[in-house]
Amino acid sequence: MLTMIGLGLGGPNSITMDGVIALSLSEHIFYETYTSPIHSDTLEWVKIKSQKEPVYLSRSQVEEPEELISLAKKTNVSLLIVGDALSATTHVSLLLECKKNNIEYQVIHNASVLTAVAGILGLQHYNFGPVATLVLPEGNYRPLSPIDKIKTNMENGNHSLVLLDIKADQPDKEPIYMTATQAAEQMIEAGIPNDTKVAVAARVGR
Repeated sequence: MLTMIGLGLGGPNSITMDGVIALSLSEHIFYETYTSPIHSDTLEWVKIKSQKEPVYLSRSQVEEPEELISLAKKTNVSLLIVGDALSATTHVSLLLECKKNNIEYQVIHNASVLTAVAGILGLQHYNFGPVATLVLPEGNYRPLSPIDKIKTNMENGNHSLVLLDIKADQPDKEPIYMTATQAAEQMIEAGIPNDTKVAVAARVGR
């Protein structure tokens, strides 16, 4: 069985009771950091409470989940995910893999920045258009589709939730976080008016 445990937005106190119960029944516990950095206190708490060392999975190991699927066929496996368990499309694909392989699964939901950020800024999430993610530039790679989403939202009179890229897929290296300044520069370069009102939220729930 595979259990995807949403960790919420804070430290260990954000784990739901359902999540605590699932951890106590888990024989293998994994975590990933490419969608969001995981709170170090959370990993330590999980280790103490479960008496198991959480094992890090790279993005490729989650997107090509042979190890997870193989273990889930015969044991109880948990995957720790910051925020809500199904906020990233990769995690949805994991459920499809379970269905394809006739593996039982469960999802333990939790708070997500996708809804929390609107409230903390005093905005209504009903007035947001599609979410856009800006990526850190690599050479000449500067995708325009996120900017197009922002422009369309502005034309429709909607707010845009713009997520900023992180590079945190290698635990032996310091993570790299896109800054709000870098995001603003990227948007202005792509034609977003420089008088556009922007609010920045960081470490929501922490």
